[in-house]
Amino acid sequence: MKIIHITDFHLVAPGELLWGLDSHDRVERCLADIARWHGDADFCVMTGDLTNDGDAQAYAWLAERLEDFPLKTFLMVGNHDGREGLIKAFPDTGKDENGFVQYAHKSNQGVFLFLDTLKGPVSEGEYCAARRDWLAGQLKAAEKDPVWIFMHHPPFDIGVPYMDRIKLEEPEAFAELFSHHGDIRHIFFGHVHRAAFVQWRGIPCTSLPGTNLQIPLNRESVGTRLSLEPAMYGVVLIEDDQTIVQFEACLDREPLESG
Repeated sequence: MKIIHITDFHLVAPGELLWGLDSHDRVERCLADIARWHGDADFCVMTGDLTNDGDAQAYAWLAERLEDFPLKTFLMVGNHDGREGLIKAFPDTGKDENGFVQYAHKSNQGVFLFLDTLKGPVSEGEYCAARRDWLAGQLKAAEKDPVWIFMHHPPFDIGVPYMDRIKLEEPEAFAELFSHHGDIRHIFFGHVHRAAFVQWRGIPCTSLPGTNLQIPLNRESVGTRLSLEPAMYGVVLIEDDQTIVQFEACLDREPLESG
């Protein structure tokens, strides 16, 4: 099975720039690269912050762009998104019984769960009791099937103080849910605008740079809290006994002459 993971578009209204960058152009180029080289993937997951401020025109632009995208796509909310705006633009996106944008996808490799960690008009994430109840039910239903988790906010520190302050709140309550399921294969997350690998509670976890901007590992290295570093999407290859995550820097891939 092949999956594409991409995250943190931060789209604004068409024609506008964000921090001097054209987010639409960068997303367009990434999606075109995915379509060209990985059109055989089973599906694509976009783990939130699709827009920078929930702008309706930004969602509309993405909806139009995805009409010709060859992959089945699962959309998620991040702290810069709005549930109502996303659902209006993408009415087929899954929701739970409480209206949270979270849902499951079953395959012959196991169960993929897409979580809603949006708290509101703040940067940190939340996974409240109602959402935890939904997740507990999904994990129980999965029984012994392998489970892969996609979420926006990580429930752990990644060693970048600026981002560690705005991770998922109440991580212990979240972690407790996984103690009852013995086969959580991987957690994929966004939010941190960095490529990172974390081993958390025995579960391997990976994040990606955003498509528009990044968070420097050391703010002092660039002098600001934001940086321009290579955008990447993840190519996830799943077999019975292993999960491979390749990081594709599609906007910074240039040939070198031999010799």
